[in-house]
Amino acid sequence: MADNIYRKARKAAAKKEPLLNNCETAQDIVYIERTKLLAIESNDKIPDPDDVVSMAKVYDAPELCNYYCTKQCPIGKGEPTLIYEDLNEISVRLMTALHMLQNANDTIYRILEDGRIDEDEKRDFANVIETLKKLSYSADSLELWAKKNGLAE
Repeated sequence: MADNIYRKARKAAAKKEPLLNNCETAQDIVYIERTKLLAIESNDKIPDPDDVVSMAKVYDAPELCNYYCTKQCPIGKGEPTLIYEDLNEISVRLMTALHMLQNANDTIYRILEDGRIDEDEKRDFANVIETLKKLSYSADSLELWAKKNGLAE
C-alpha cells in the first residue's frame, strides 16, 4: 500500500493541506467515499476516471491522470508513462528530438513523395516514427511539468 501512487500523492498533498492526511477527512475534499478511497489506495480497486481527475486536481498531481491512462485504462495500457522530471532534463530531450526531426524531414519527404513505402524505405520510415514518438513524449513531459508548476491546465 505504501507504494500506491494515489496514496503517495495524497500524503504529499497533506503537507500543504492537513485534512488530506487520512481518508476519513480526505473524502470530503476529493468527493470519493472513504471506503472506496481506501480500496483504491490499497490496490483493491481501480479508480474510475472521474475519481482520478478529482484526486489529480485536489492533490495537485497531474501525473495521476497519465498513470491511470497508461497503467490502468484498458485503452491506453502500454503507452509510455510520464515521470515528472526537472525542466533541464525535459529541455535536453526535447531539443534532441527536434534536431532529429529536422533530419527526418528530408527522409519523410523522400519516402512519401511517391505515395507508397517501398521495402527498402521501411527501416527509414520506422526511424521517423520513433523520432515522432520521442518528440511526442517530450512534448507530453513538458506539458506535465507546466501543469505541475501552474503554467497550464
